Amino acid sequence: MNTLEPIVNLLVVLTVLSIAVERATNAFKLHNVELRVESKSKEVEKVREQRITDRSLAVGVVLAVLAKANFFEIVTHLDAPWETLGWAHASGSQWFRDPATMAWGSFFYALGGSAVTGIALGFGSKFWHEILDSVLELRGIAKGASQIRKAEAERLTNGATKDGEN
Repeated sequence: MNTLEPIVNLLVVLTVLSIAVERATNAFKLHNVELRVESKSKEVEKVREQRITDRSLAVGVVLAVLAKANFFEIVTHLDAPWETLGWAHASGSQWFRDPATMAWGSFFYALGGSAVTGIALGFGSKFWHEILDSVLELRGIAKGASQIRKAEAERLTNGATKDGEN
């Protein structure tokens, strides 16, 4: 696995979930007149923006809990973090409850981890998308540098072989 692949996996999950949070927050905003209309007063606008931020955070936590997006589990399974999502899992045609539903300690651990994820989702999809873009760009640079080193090593090896033949 590429060195940056686990980070990419984490960022993809957070980006997708944060997009869902933004869509839900926008739906709430569109149904609430006081949040929909911008004000010319700086004080009123500041209060409006704070309410939107608070709702976004609340929606993020609720969505993360509903999806059981436990940040601590996600981070420990970076090879496939999407497999940690959900309160139940399917295996073939059978469904199994997640271990987090079988003991109070595990349940509160999942709730706490999901709350942490929900707070992180409050940063917004733009934030997570920009970080993902930066990591993907870094991965491309690293891959290019690796190919250059490999080509240089081949050139040196071929040059040494040709010198040995003469």
